[in-house]
Amino acid sequence: MDKGIVRSPLPSPGSARPMDYVFLLRPMILVPVWTFYLLGAWHGQTVSGTPTNFLSLISGMIAFTLMLGAAYIVNQITDREADRANDKLFLLSHGIITVKKAWIEAALLAASSIAIGAFLLPGRFLIILLISMILGILYSIEPVRLKKRPVLDIASNAIGSGIVNTLAGWTVSGASLEGSIVLLPYTLAVASVHMVTALADIDGDRGAGLLTSGVALGRQKGMILATLLMAGAAIACVRVGNRPALYATLLSLPLMAIMIRTGKGKADQNRILLPARAATAFFSLAAAFFFPFYLPFLVTIVLLTRLYYSRRFGMKYPSL
Repeated sequence: MDKGIVRSPLPSPGSARPMDYVFLLRPMILVPVWTFYLLGAWHGQTVSGTPTNFLSLISGMIAFTLMLGAAYIVNQITDREADRANDKLFLLSHGIITVKKAWIEAALLAASSIAIGAFLLPGRFLIILLISMILGILYSIEPVRLKKRPVLDIASNAIGSGIVNTLAGWTVSGASLEGSIVLLPYTLAVASVHMVTALADIDGDRGAGLLTSGVALGRQKGMILATLLMAGAAIACVRVGNRPALYATLLSLPLMAIMIRTGKGKADQNRILLPARAATAFFSLAAAFFFPFYLPFLVTIVLLTRLYYSRRFGMKYPSL
């Protein structure tokens, strides 16, 4: 989340409103979930030669939103101290929503996701949902807590968003797994973007005792790695014939490279996150090209998020 300037006092602990529970799911970081899910669906229908059933497409999108929303809530519960140090994610880090109620919401979301997967979607999709749930638990909860383990934190995000998400979309398209190697570049691209986001949270993570890849590498080396991962994604695009991802990676790569110099001194969080936001936008535009409903959907999400944060916290998020 942007480290925006809060113009009004934060709400008091335990003063949650209904919309707070909606935005506890962090809609803005669900954007990559939706984006790579839709890209996976497009690749799947291209291979199968049959358009994806729209009801299945939306049902799968809702199921994945609920499951990842639950995972993000669990992550916020376990990261409360680091988020407070980074001055972000106020709902849990500042106690506006209680931990008990957050656990209840996460459980209800996960159960609803599994129910949709079991009754409306193919059996393979339910397996993918369960894998996603397990990854979310391993990422956030002790004793494993992959988030605080360098390399593994990046790898788990790359698997979760780059493989699991895209395979979910691929599955609802009805395609067999043959040819799914075309999805490989997304794994490297997601790893690159997550590396950048880890760099923005270095100070708070270090203060909370979390040895993330960002903390371990530092800003400059971390940005070099992010650039190399995006370059690897571009090369993989050529090797597997993934043209949509190739365009997005080639547009993202220069921004990654330019930002390497930010590691030479203390950098503004918004500036550090610029290449990650740009890359997300490029991939999202690719998904919107194939699924036109996606662009107005994203615009609506952004505007509603800005309205919510403006009225609730007196801040501009996301910045446009």
